[in-house]
Amino acid sequence: MHSEELIDASDAELVVVALAGNTQAFDVLVNRYRRAMLAVAQQIVRNATDAEDVVQDAFLRAFEALPQLTDLNRFGAWLHSITRNRALRYYRNSSRYQPQEDMEPHLNRVSDTSAADPAHIVENELTQQAVRDAIQNLPADYQSVIELYYWAEMPQQRMAEFLSLPLTTVKWRLRKAKEMLKENLEKYGYGEDM
Repeated sequence: MHSEELIDASDAELVVVALAGNTQAFDVLVNRYRRAMLAVAQQIVRNATDAEDVVQDAFLRAFEALPQLTDLNRFGAWLHSITRNRALRYYRNSSRYQPQEDMEPHLNRVSDTSAADPAHIVENELTQQAVRDAIQNLPADYQSVIELYYWAEMPQQRMAEFLSLPLTTVKWRLRKAKEMLKENLEKYGYGEDM
């Protein structure tokens, strides 16, 4: 398969090609699922750097165990399970576990803020923090679908496969999570103009 064909291939087709020795096929799978796996890992370990470590470990384990995958059409669900298990193991075994603020938004901020209104910058950061806090306060099932949908930008069908859930359940949880998120934000005065 050529690079263009790999991008449009199904997960099962990519697994077959990867098993035949084409590492580019596995790279496509990595790119397809990386953000979703980060969302799953970070939900458990609560630290972006540790989540990166978990995801790297999960991809390595998945690559090594790829020949053992029996249902090629369930690659996403299988990968979700590996990621979740690796994150839980990391969390349990990590003596250095300490929740930390994710510094990435601060690192990506434009360094010259002199032209920007300082009050607007503070208000924007407070709003972003309120949204992050509201998402963290959702039950885990709802938190997962919100993070996968918005942060990982995963289509609902792929979310269903990744989470091993029926599509209707994913749609229901996503709708309910949006409602709960809106209610939480409105309690703190953030919902009216969002």
